Amino acid sequence: MNSFSTVEKLLAKQSYPAIEKKPEHRLEAEVILLEYGVKKDSGFFKLYTKYFLRALRSGAAEIVDPLPTRSFILRVKFAHEVWEVPKNYILFSTGEGEGGYLYNIEDDSVWDYQMGQLQQLADGTLPHWDSFYEFMIWYLSDEEDA
Repeated sequence: MNSFSTVEKLLAKQSYPAIEKKPEHRLEAEVILLEYGVKKDSGFFKLYTKYFLRALRSGAAEIVDPLPTRSFILRVKFAHEVWEVPKNYILFSTGEGEGGYLYNIEDDSVWDYQMGQLQQLADGTLPHWDSFYEFMIWYLSDEEDA
């Protein structure tokens, strides 16, 4: 089973299952993701253009969807302008608590970032997942399964 299928199975098992996007919403998500440099062949692009990914797990840091674009754009700009995170990272969690999950558009990795950790981010010493699918499998798995 490939990683995409694994993530889809985990999405279906959540208390708040992901909703598939209608074609017009898929197109809108594609436009915003491409605008921020997300590659079409990435796991991030594939999942976020197919599903609304938010409020998936109670008790876990909430990830956010590119739609509505207004709130997504504000989060991305906040990370770049206030936290001074490099442009190749997209904040895709709420950013509450002065940290969040950053998606690296260059290599499909996900980083667990806290404000003030720019040097660790640059050095590659923060906790991270090598792919968005790897992150989503961790994120969606029960703690005893992870």
